[in-house]
Amino acid sequence: MPVPATEAVNPRRLIRDEVFLRLLDAIVDGDLLPGEQLYDAEIEKWVGVSRTPVREALNQLAGMGLVEILPQKRTRVTPIDPERLRGLIATLGTLFRSVVRDATPLLTDGDKEQLLALLARMNSGEDLAALVKERAATESVMSVYVRRLDNKTIARLATRHLPEIRRALNAAPSPASFEAGIPFLTATIEASVAGDVTKATEGVSGFWNTALAQLVDEYAATAKKEI
Repeated sequence: MPVPATEAVNPRRLIRDEVFLRLLDAIVDGDLLPGEQLYDAEIEKWVGVSRTPVREALNQLAGMGLVEILPQKRTRVTPIDPERLRGLIATLGTLFRSVVRDATPLLTDGDKEQLLALLARMNSGEDLAALVKERAATESVMSVYVRRLDNKTIARLATRHLPEIRRALNAAPSPASFEAGIPFLTATIEASVAGDVTKATEGVSGFWNTALAQLVDEYAATAKKEI
């Protein structure tokens, strides 16, 4: 397990939260690769903490589907499974269609400015990999609608599952699915700003059901080649 180079634990955070966030970022950003073995001792040395918060963080990540724990055998970063990814994208697509539909009429001027700023970045020619890593097209866009809707259950689901989508985008064989998603996100944001609920929901459905479905197809094709 190659240990990422990071600063010491932030004393303002609880130790278990710090360990969790370090591991989450390393997995989602690709510093720890799908299938990579995770060793408690190396993580303890990397973050500078005892075993208990490390195991707590690993168990939390296992609950998110990002870590696989086999007692007495191994702990590893969960490999990206195309069928699991397909089901997750379909589920989140249905969820966020409803979120965008219900939140669009509630958006404030500040929300709209934030969405337009994100849209400007996505259409600026900026490096696509950097945009994915910075959450510009997943957590950042969707969180505007989730926050405005103010539904704690939906917020928890988004926090739990969106990192897995971003990990898949970061590790994708090509940027094609992200590129395909930008027009749909553009349509979603522009319609939301204009108050057009129908077009906004159509746009977000296209992002999840068309662009991100292409991401699954890429992983499935790669898996077939490896067999």
